[in-house]
Amino acid sequence: MKELQDTMEVTQLEAVINDYISREFVQDATLLPLANATPLLDTGVLDSLSLLRLVLFVQERFGIVVDDVDLVPEHFASVDAICAYLRSRTGETVAHGEGHG
Repeated sequence: MKELQDTMEVTQLEAVINDYISREFVQDATLLPLANATPLLDTGVLDSLSLLRLVLFVQERFGIVVDDVDLVPEHFASVDAICAYLRSRTGETVAHGEGHG
């Protein structure tokens, strides 16, 4: 039962991040629906300003602080990369903190 719950939480995390990026930053409708593996920086979905807005959203939504050392393209290259970074930073906190905000 826990595995099913973990799978649902993982899906929710991706959905929250994907939805926010799709709503706030995707200018090219041909990129929608946005795949979790879509390269956000390479496709121009994210630029330096939108990356900062995304970092602020992540910090507020999930209650973490993104350190300067973590502001690297690898952590924000795709929805999958963002979620992997969040999980590495917060573990269970991300999955259980989604209902807040």
